[in-house]
Amino acid sequence: MESRSENQVVMVRGRPLNHVLHAVLTVFSCFLRGVVWLVLGVTNKVERIALTVDAMGDIIAVNGPGRNTF
Repeated sequence: MESRSENQVVMVRGRPLNHVLHAVLTVFSCFLRGVVWLVLGVTNKVERIALTVDAMGDIIAVNGPGRNTF
């Protein structure tokens, strides 16, 4: 859960890459880890969805902007 208010919540699925960790691993593996880092960067996605409750009590789901972290 990223944020919450009285009638809305924003939920997040996925986590951003730890680029510092991958950079260190890439250097120590003589740049072999760079291929893995590239694949993870292209395929890793963070998805957001906003759930809102209207005056009638119905739940409305709105997909937020996805963010590719690479």
